Amino acid sequence: MDNSTIEQINKIFKTKKLTWCGNFLRYDDNADQDCYDFTFQIDKIKPMISVGEWKDHALVEVTLHVDPKTILGKLVSGEYKEIWGDSEQLLRFYPIKNGTADKITKALKLVSELDVIVTSIKPVLVGEEETITEDSGYRKTVRDVVRDIVFEIKKNLRGKREITFPEYNLGQHPPFELVLKMNPTPKKHRHELLKPFDVQAFWVEGEDTIEVEVDIDEKAGNEIFYELIGELNDDIRHELEHRKQEYSGYEFPDKEYKQPLRYYTQQHEIEAQVAGFKRKAKIQGRNIEDVMREFFNRRKEVYNLKQSTIDKIVARLMDEYIK
Repeated sequence: MDNSTIEQINKIFKTKKLTWCGNFLRYDDNADQDCYDFTFQIDKIKPMISVGEWKDHALVEVTLHVDPKTILGKLVSGEYKEIWGDSEQLLRFYPIKNGTADKITKALKLVSELDVIVTSIKPVLVGEEETITEDSGYRKTVRDVVRDIVFEIKKNLRGKREITFPEYNLGQHPPFELVLKMNPTPKKHRHELLKPFDVQAFWVEGEDTIEVEVDIDEKAGNEIFYELIGELNDDIRHELEHRKQEYSGYEFPDKEYKQPLRYYTQQHEIEAQVAGFKRKAKIQGRNIEDVMREFFNRRKEVYNLKQSTIDKIVARLMDEYIK
């Protein structure tokens, strides 16, 4: 199994919660039982001997959501540290390790024949997960815009065309227009684009218009839509933040910075990026800093971004996010 297949499986299951019920100390149907939601990601595939023959095994990392009121929750919180020691070492509790492995194996049957070995169990206390809030006034509008764009793209992934959609109304300002340009980049310049798709969005000042350019690689298929929908949610919310800035009287700088650190750390860009990243993190159930880093790492080669530059940009964005 290649890395791209692992990535696709991980995307499918990244936010999908499974449930294991049992006693974490011993195998006993008559013992007190608790139920735990968990998610998982495949770290790597390793061939191993099973029943006399070589089989691929998925080495899996589990995130276990634990109620702080349970005995395991008290252990994880450190309340029983003197008795149990390190609360992070949940692999020693074989009922959890093997029980989650069985659940994951059954879930993976839908997409593979992999056997599963759980290599880490990270506990997260219920109620301490990151909660991302977003402006409810934008939620429906962004959802409607993205739905319309995706519906149009699915008609013909690689056809070149331009579509102007009916106006969208956010309520507090005049309606805005959306223009979608599909595969507008000339063939001689397509090597410069991100793969397997490239999205560029722009707020056209003074015209109440968002322009979205989407280029789809000739080798791409319907597997791109999970990531594409996330990117579109980010981009549309980003541009609507620029619209909000314009109507609030914000004076955008005349100079267009080319240097990435200067460009991405302008205040109006920081505000728009945080709004977009919050939207994507929310719909994908992800940590917002992971979403930020994914965005810049995907553009690392095309924009010649150094890791130190990415770290500085993300640090500035996180400062804005936690304000």
